[in-house]
Amino acid sequence: MLPDYFEFSLPTRAIYGIGVIDQLRDAVGPWGRRRALLVTDAVLVKAGLAERVRAGLGATAIEIAAVYDQVPPNSTIRTVEDCAALGREFGCDLVIGLGGGSVLDTAKVANLLMVKGGRVQDHMGAYLLGDTRLLPLFLIPTTAGTGSEVTKVAVIADPDHDVKLPFAETQFLPDLAILDPELTRSMPPKLTAATGMDALTHAIEAYVDKEWSPAADGLALQAIRLIRANLLLACAQPDHLPARGAMLAASCLAGIAFSHSMVGMVHGISHALGGVYHIPHGLANALVLPEVMAYNLESRLDRFATIAEALGVAFPRPGAALGNLLRYGGLGFAAPLTKPLGAVDRWFRRQAAKAGIVYIRNLNRQLAQLTGMPLNLRDAGVQDGLAKLEQVVETAMSDGAMLYNPREPEREAVACIVRTLYQARPTPLPVTAADLQPAGMMMTARETRDVFPDADTLYRVLGGFFERLKADPQIGGPLKASRLCVQFAFDPPAAVMTIDARGDEVKIYRGAEFAGQPEVTMRMSGDFAHAFWHGRINLVSALTRRQVVAKGNVPKTLKLLPILKPAYALYPQYLAETGLADKIIR
Repeated sequence: MLPDYFEFSLPTRAIYGIGVIDQLRDAVGPWGRRRALLVTDAVLVKAGLAERVRAGLGATAIEIAAVYDQVPPNSTIRTVEDCAALGREFGCDLVIGLGGGSVLDTAKVANLLMVKGGRVQDHMGAYLLGDTRLLPLFLIPTTAGTGSEVTKVAVIADPDHDVKLPFAETQFLPDLAILDPELTRSMPPKLTAATGMDALTHAIEAYVDKEWSPAADGLALQAIRLIRANLLLACAQPDHLPARGAMLAASCLAGIAFSHSMVGMVHGISHALGGVYHIPHGLANALVLPEVMAYNLESRLDRFATIAEALGVAFPRPGAALGNLLRYGGLGFAAPLTKPLGAVDRWFRRQAAKAGIVYIRNLNRQLAQLTGMPLNLRDAGVQDGLAKLEQVVETAMSDGAMLYNPREPEREAVACIVRTLYQARPTPLPVTAADLQPAGMMMTARETRDVFPDADTLYRVLGGFFERLKADPQIGGPLKASRLCVQFAFDPPAAVMTIDARGDEVKIYRGAEFAGQPEVTMRMSGDFAHAFWHGRINLVSALTRRQVVAKGNVPKTLKLLPILKPAYALYPQYLAETGLADKIIR
């Protein structure tokens, strides 16, 4: 069954890759010459990430004209207004956000002020911009949790009134989201845990909320699976870039999901705890999530059972299993006999849904063991004995997220949850080796820099290697039989090499020696070619990422890949034999 109505759109272009921040020329090319306002924080500037972005834009027409680096962990009205004023002062016509959720939300609302003017409070609300166009917006997350790089919402703190101001505008959806796991490497384990639980909350609430939709469902469930497999590993091994990347992807998927389905009671309470007690948002979500799951359980029992499955909690369904065995095993006439077992299946589904809540509680305890993440509100910073409980409840009940919760939120339920989280005394739970399931091997390697300083060096090294391929008994024959003519146009360094197998023998040409017409021309950097011949590059993926630009009969050329596979072992040997062992990628 589908909902009566739903919408789904993906206006943001998202690019993902380890080191992709260094390869922005093609991604940002459509925006031409721009003066950018870079919005970030002082920590990221000190860590060198702001300079990394500037360097990544160095070969483009985009100039960083101004940097606002004073965004606090919870951005405020004053922060946004100061940021927008700086952008206007320097005549910026592009906004780039580099940081966590607070920075990205600041970039969104500052963009609005740069175009519309006025005070932040004048624009609070939902879909007030109409057809107004904002400045182009690029968002680069350095945490894996908020998903703000692909959402149309922002939250800004009003410290004078202990509340957080919500904004929702379609124009907040950025033009470009840049997901580079290397930029999340410096995130401390405790922040990794909190932001990861933020992403998990987004996915779970998107899946069970009133505004669920089939497209958002798929994204939410995949985000849950990725988080289950990688969050503990990312906390335990901060330099494990595949795990970091999986968490970044999960955050993005969950962000797209909840941008369509919205969030619910977890966020309503967390926003209140953040506004009144300044509890960090991700941590508040982590603590509140299992309590609200228990509150909502009966209203979405089957969906919570499916969430449990995505979390790896497997319970049998004997009725369905036996029915399928009979139905598809040639005994379909007996399948109706399994109908009474449906009650057993429903009982197991209920147990699975409950077990999913236990899983979340235990995950919090494991994160506490790995990172020191607080497990109750006292340790999170509430030191007044909950003297502001009524203010928290009132703030939560008036939060817009409550409208989307699958079960009507009740004041006493909110108060009970907050009291429970204050009084709770769970203990950290040890993490076993089995809990740290590897996310998989890295699929590509970072390109070695400046292997060929000039064209002569490239001609000498790769030209000699191509001659070696031609003479190799395992490669030369199939290469000749391919009858292909492939030209490689390198830059940097500027050089051209052509392999022509259309005649009686395979010929290797350097530069202008070749005067014919190749079947395919492949443009790439010399460093990329060096990594490719090590077998470290997926050529099909590289075409998608524009690391290689191909013109001509590309499918025919790709048939060369199986022929060239033995060359991946031959290339390092060739480098060693020619005195270039220091260039081998280990």
